[in-house]
Amino acid sequence: MLTLARCDDRLIHGQCMTVIIKEYDIQHILVVDDFTAGNPILKTVFQTAVPSNMTANVYSVKEAIEPIKTAMKDQVKTLLLMKNPIVYEELRRHIEDLPMELNIGPMSNRKGTVAATPQAQLLPDEAEAIKHLTADGVRVFFRQIPSQKAVEWDEVKDRF
Repeated sequence: MLTLARCDDRLIHGQCMTVIIKEYDIQHILVVDDFTAGNPILKTVFQTAVPSNMTANVYSVKEAIEPIKTAMKDQVKTLLLMKNPIVYEELRRHIEDLPMELNIGPMSNRKGTVAATPQAQLLPDEAEAIKHLTADGVRVFFRQIPSQKAVEWDEVKDRF
């Protein structure tokens, strides 16, 4: 089952492993990122960065479609992890029943970004993807860790 769909531009990292995984009792991580999937060294790093009682796979957007559909039907608590909301928007074009919630975690300050929250900086095309997702009924919220109060897209959308 897809327990959480999350954007975090660091993908698998310490905070993800120590807080997110425990809070949601995650057993498997599906990383969807074309660049990481196309780099054998990075792919191996991410697949081996999880504790021994978990598994992780790295896919390109195109490769991820069938594994996501499988994860949606099984009982393994799965984290769907991507770097940005553009990927989720693309996945929704191919997978009808994706969860109607997307958690935006940390996204770095990059040239041309606008702060949605102090931890989440969005490029214009990322904000556009969120606009499309929310127009389709997806709840998009910003929260770095589960103990923080969620900031809803509606609270920050006027910045974009």
